[in-house]
Amino acid sequence: MIPRASLPRAVPRVLRPQCSKRPNNQRTLASAKSGGFNYETGEANGVKFASRDIPGPTTQLAVVARAGTRFQVYPGFAEGLEKFAFKSTHKRSSLRITREAELLGAELFAYHSRENLVVGARFLREDLPYFTELLGEVVSKTKFLRHELNEEVIPIIKLGQKHILGNTAEMAVNSAHAVAFHRGLGTALHPTSSVPITKYLHEEDLKTFSQAAYAKPNFAVVANGTSHDELSKWVGEFFNDSPTAPPKDFPPIETKPSKYYGGEERIAHDGGNNMIIGFPGSGAYTGGHYDAAIAVLSSLLGGQSYIKWSPGFSLLARATAAQTQAHVSTRNISYSDAGLLTIAMGGNARHIKEASIAIVEILKAISGGDIAKDDITKAKANAKFRTLSAGENTGTGLELTGAGLVQSGKASQLHGIADAIDGVTEDAVKKAAGSLLEGKATVSAVGDFKFQTLGSLFPKGELTKHLLALARGAIQQQARRRSQTPNHHPPERSPSHHSMASAWQAAGLTYNRYLAVAARAVRRSLKEQPRLQAERRGEMDLRFAKWTVEALYALYEPRRQRLIRIDVVQLHIAAEQQPDSSDQHLSQPSSRPKHGDKGKNVKSITSEFRDAATALQTGQLVKDPYFTLFEAVGALEIMDPKMDSGFLAEDEPLDDTFDVLKEVLPEEVVGLMDQMLCHEMAWHMGHPLSTSLFTSYHLDRLLWPDPRRLDDARFDRHEQVSQEDGLLHVIFRAYCLATIKCCNFVHRRVSTEHYYEEEDFVSNLYNRKLLDDFRASDMQQLLDQALKVAEEISAWDDALQKAISIRLTLRRRLLIAMQFDLNLDQEARIRCWKHCSELLPALIQTHTVSKPVTAAFSIKIQRRLASSVPPRPMVEATFGETHAFLANLCRDAADVYRVLEYHGSTNILNFACTFQSRKPQPSIYVRCLLQSMIFHDMKVLGSVTITQTIHDGLEELVLPADILLDPANGNVEAPHDPRFQIAKEMRAFVLRVGDSFLDIFRAVCMNRPRMRRMLCHLVSDWESVQLEAENLDVELRKYTREKPLTEGDPTGIEIWSFPLSSWAYYYKLRQMEWIIQLGFELDIYQDDELPGMYWYLSHVAGAKIQHLERIQTFVTRRSGQSKKLSPSQKASFKRCFSLLDATLLETSATQWFAIALSKLHTVLSILPPRVEGHPPLPYSTAELRHALRMRPFMQLSIPEPAPYAELSAATSIPSGTAEDENQGSIKDQAMSMLEIAGEAARIARKEWEALGKLDAKTARCVNCEEWWRASVKDIIRACIACSITVATTEKGVQTALGMGRPLSDVLTAEMPRAGKRYHDFWIVPKLTVQQSDGMALQYEKTAISSSDYSNLGFFEQFAAAAYCPLNNRDNAGGTKITCSAGNCPLVESNDVISVYEFENSLKTDVTGYVAIDNTRALTVLAFRGSQSVRNFVTDANFPATQTDICPSCTAHAGFWDSWVEARPGVMAALKTAAASHPNNRVAVVGHSLGGAIADLAAAEIRKSGVTADLYTYGAPRIAGATLSNFITNQNMGGNFRVTHKDDPVPRLPPIVLGFVHISPEYYISSPNDVVPTANDITQYTGAVNLLGNSGNNPLNTDLSAHGWYFNAISACGGSDFEFKK
Repeated sequence: MIPRASLPRAVPRVLRPQCSKRPNNQRTLASAKSGGFNYETGEANGVKFASRDIPGPTTQLAVVARAGTRFQVYPGFAEGLEKFAFKSTHKRSSLRITREAELLGAELFAYHSRENLVVGARFLREDLPYFTELLGEVVSKTKFLRHELNEEVIPIIKLGQKHILGNTAEMAVNSAHAVAFHRGLGTALHPTSSVPITKYLHEEDLKTFSQAAYAKPNFAVVANGTSHDELSKWVGEFFNDSPTAPPKDFPPIETKPSKYYGGEERIAHDGGNNMIIGFPGSGAYTGGHYDAAIAVLSSLLGGQSYIKWSPGFSLLARATAAQTQAHVSTRNISYSDAGLLTIAMGGNARHIKEASIAIVEILKAISGGDIAKDDITKAKANAKFRTLSAGENTGTGLELTGAGLVQSGKASQLHGIADAIDGVTEDAVKKAAGSLLEGKATVSAVGDFKFQTLGSLFPKGELTKHLLALARGAIQQQARRRSQTPNHHPPERSPSHHSMASAWQAAGLTYNRYLAVAARAVRRSLKEQPRLQAERRGEMDLRFAKWTVEALYALYEPRRQRLIRIDVVQLHIAAEQQPDSSDQHLSQPSSRPKHGDKGKNVKSITSEFRDAATALQTGQLVKDPYFTLFEAVGALEIMDPKMDSGFLAEDEPLDDTFDVLKEVLPEEVVGLMDQMLCHEMAWHMGHPLSTSLFTSYHLDRLLWPDPRRLDDARFDRHEQVSQEDGLLHVIFRAYCLATIKCCNFVHRRVSTEHYYEEEDFVSNLYNRKLLDDFRASDMQQLLDQALKVAEEISAWDDALQKAISIRLTLRRRLLIAMQFDLNLDQEARIRCWKHCSELLPALIQTHTVSKPVTAAFSIKIQRRLASSVPPRPMVEATFGETHAFLANLCRDAADVYRVLEYHGSTNILNFACTFQSRKPQPSIYVRCLLQSMIFHDMKVLGSVTITQTIHDGLEELVLPADILLDPANGNVEAPHDPRFQIAKEMRAFVLRVGDSFLDIFRAVCMNRPRMRRMLCHLVSDWESVQLEAENLDVELRKYTREKPLTEGDPTGIEIWSFPLSSWAYYYKLRQMEWIIQLGFELDIYQDDELPGMYWYLSHVAGAKIQHLERIQTFVTRRSGQSKKLSPSQKASFKRCFSLLDATLLETSATQWFAIALSKLHTVLSILPPRVEGHPPLPYSTAELRHALRMRPFMQLSIPEPAPYAELSAATSIPSGTAEDENQGSIKDQAMSMLEIAGEAARIARKEWEALGKLDAKTARCVNCEEWWRASVKDIIRACIACSITVATTEKGVQTALGMGRPLSDVLTAEMPRAGKRYHDFWIVPKLTVQQSDGMALQYEKTAISSSDYSNLGFFEQFAAAAYCPLNNRDNAGGTKITCSAGNCPLVESNDVISVYEFENSLKTDVTGYVAIDNTRALTVLAFRGSQSVRNFVTDANFPATQTDICPSCTAHAGFWDSWVEARPGVMAALKTAAASHPNNRVAVVGHSLGGAIADLAAAEIRKSGVTADLYTYGAPRIAGATLSNFITNQNMGGNFRVTHKDDPVPRLPPIVLGFVHISPEYYISSPNDVVPTANDITQYTGAVNLLGNSGNNPLNTDLSAHGWYFNAISACGGSDFEFKK
């Protein structure tokens, strides 16, 4: 609005020309002779330049070279030279150029047209010297590095090629130029995808082309915003090194004059419709081919309006006003010696056709003089303005001026162009139009211009009328047929209404149900395209549905030539009234019937139907030829709330009751955002949109009807209301639109990859568009605006403002991350998703301020979306579940981009396997994203060809440095050359195996059940690949001259390498392993099948080991036969051997562990313990299940599927079963199997540990190392658990059979299900010891007293003091016990003086002190924990030795040696202390390994007759059962063995080696860094109890728990005693 204050001054200026007399010499058009916009030209050192000193603080400088696509020597050279602009020069690197330009606040640009290449910069005026120098370097000193070409330039050009494929407008322009000019100007602006640019683009050729392009006669320097003298000075200085002439050995730049041909070309495309009609146009003003009449004619034709609220004066704008679905524009494209006048049209195909007809008619009218003079005047003014505006533009003016200087030596001056346009007459325009019609036009059409569908032949509304006409004709035909039938009496017609008399109510149908059935019938009767249109609901939308005669009669099925009868679907029949078939009644719908309307003739036949049904016998069917299965199922669904999508509960209204325009509170907006996020994540989880996001009334209002513009997607689209409520119409609308756009990106990514409907993802959009026609940048702008509005509202408290801002920011980041998810910039993509993750903690913190609006989401909307399917309940996902899922989504999405770093096919496969095995498994979006990246843009990871990937896989496994993979083979063209034949055969092999190889990667990206199912199909395909590769190997021997290996026997059997089939066989075996292992993970196998399946896994692993050793033999032979290897060949062999060694190690570990579990499960199945949850199998046999498990492998030749007899024999005891009398034989064989299992588990653990020590490069786990190592650690834990289970089973078998009891009286076995195992592939049974009379394994649980709790904390500080160096100096005594770390305050507060200290003896590292506590009358012997605790935890050997404490008492050798070494000095010190303090009570304390020595010391002290209390913290098992029981039962002092929840040290040495603890155990259940209370400590009695510390994650190796007992017990010891993971 214009302020009133400005009116008095503005009005006189506007009115003055109307009141005064105009001078005769006044020009009627604006002047262009202002000197400020004309260029001054000059030449410095042979370089032409031009400048115009436009006032202002900035300058624009450009080099314009005659090097566009018209003049390029080879395809792609112009674009390649453009992309190399500002890359590394001999003086500056590309990084330096970028940083210096950024520091100066400048902009660098480069582009090319059909004639020119422009390289320039925009900067502050004072920086002219720097950027003149920089452009001079770009012109003459660019390096053209190979890696920049291959890694940056070519990929960008290829992206441009893909962009052209989807841009029909640009395709039409390129096509028009090609048809009009053929060569030269007809060359496409960007190389098409069919052009092999990599064949032409080489760094040296580009460098030579640049010398020709940037030769001084071929370019000019142009500037805006600087003086002529200043530019002359710097151009002369910095462009001195430019070549003076093109290179002589390079093809000259072609300068043939352009020739116009004309013609027609049509290109089929489904991305839109665009047509261009072209004619010879006007050339550039500086080239001598300028025609001002063409410029005026272009404006006269026009097509687009440049004045608001006006359709425009142009003829095409007026002529095509009725073609609302097409846009038309006219443009003259000028070149140095030619021009092309184009009339471009885009949009609906039919409207384009009509507009093209109008164009011809208009040209005829112009040439015939049928044109108003006023239109000519307007066209001249518009042409002048457009031309001068383009020249005045600093960007366009640079290119026009530079091109003029290069081509004709003169700059493009605006005043000359203006004068030429002023001189155009009406006759000149008519003549120009006539010449166009007389010449040959250029026509280029891109799109689909066929009119085949019914919907495209009839405009909106006509389709319905057409269907009604068909239906009415069929009704009349059927009526005539009935009238010809004898004894036929037509029904009476109602005088008032011509409709079915409330039949839907008489039938008990709801009105919604009637519409659902009717809509289904209509959709079934139509062809594909009209059916899709009908599914959009349109007039069948429930909210706007009308009860009309037409709705009934439209149920016409042309294929059957009959009307579908819906007389209440055969259940209730209403008296039918024949409607009048006149047009009047068909076109005027009656109102919807209401219950209880009078004048309805309704007859209930319920009782008659019931009587008739009772006469039917059971199983008898009454068949009606018109009552098909479809109608029958529909009848069963009626009024069933679980099946009837139109069912309404009592008093439930049909229409929506929620008002989306209702004013909302800020906390309600937060609640709506959170509810919408929950529904969005539910969709990601696999629920359909109809039960998740599309239950939102707000989203429904935005999406339906389909918005044509973004402004149409508003909440108030059906009502005209004020949008002053920024909270709803700005903030929440922006959030909703961005959410929909995110869903659009997700749907596009998933639907373009391999996934499984309903199993992974529901892609049905229910005929809604997810704003796919709108740009994401528009959504970002709306979110930015919403954030600004949220920040400006001061009425909200900080918590609400923060909550809304966080959700808008998170949505914006998610939108950006999903929009560019296939932009393979690894660091940028990871950063995007991490930025999203950073907001998640704040998201859940601010959820507390939200207020849900449950009424804003309703399942009613589903009736409009999916009326023909049973209704589904709305998904109710909690915000906690949503937050956790979103956190995993962001984490997985960030991690998945690690795969982009290429390290070979094996590394990619290992990455995919480890990534997809994460728990929880990555979402379908992330899995499809991984699929897209693995094979993107017809390349692996978007950068490596599939051929190169397969070659790399062959090289690192079977063919290191081999001639079969030599890239030079492809350059040989002589067919008789063996290398030519090798290249030919290898190409055929890659072509055959390519899809099969990629299918493995696709399978790994599936969900786990689908992955196994897909592999079951793939393994058969790889059998065929192996056989075909074997034939190819035989063929290739002719050219490689391979020599076989021969056995040492006289027969001389020849053994060939078969490299290609060996590679295929390896992948087949790997798939077999996966299939079996996934069966364990998915709990496919029953418990009694586990022995056989683990045996078969070991069998497959054994075959794989043999195969790998065979490959290794041939590779070793080849490496030895090569006399002289180049460094690259040596590296190739090294990579191959490292892969073979690592794979052999992994396969061997798999085989041994499978053997261990097979034997263990065999024993448990023969001597079954009590198995929890074992399901009965009444309809299955072992043989049938074996056939089912072997089915995926039945078609394989090698390795052959294991017969049932062989598998059964391998997993049973030959001598019999548990019922045999010979129990000793059963025991011996069971113990033998358990011995094998224990040894196999030990070997497997060793090999898995060795595998885990490999570096990431050797293990082929680069970029996924931590996931791979975590998986290996889990398997190692499973191996240790297996060893423990084997030992427990051995003891159970001995005890059970020795006592004559079943094993179930001793042990209970539980088979942990997936997700609760150490590793999902390895099922280690969990055994529980049963309590029974006479059994040695017993335990008792009691609470502790307050005095015991106090003593435990007090004596823990004596153990902590043993770590302090000042307390354990060798032989020193008489010092006060203190702790430098402050972790023994109770000891320090007492009068505690050491009497003997000992430190690190020669043989062991036993350290400690003897002290007197005068305050509490105590003599304390304390032992420090050992520095070797970390080695002790990981050591597999725990030797035992005989002691002299008691007969047959054995102890850990290391512990006993330590005590023996410390014993003389300690016992002497105690004797001295007892003499001086005879009433003191003795206490022996120790932590960790010091606690183990304390156990032995206390036993010997007590044996000497002294009462001693024993306090140990985190002590390991010290001895066998004899010594442990001896110490427990000494009864000369209390035993207090304290353990912590996750401390791994008390679980060592393993109980399976015969080591047990003393009793009792005081178990602390509180976490680390928390001081335990009395309630956190529980006492367990029993030398062997499986509760307490032994019952909590026995394989946890996190030593941080070991260092915390009441406080940081080892803090005083320094770094050597910091117990870390």
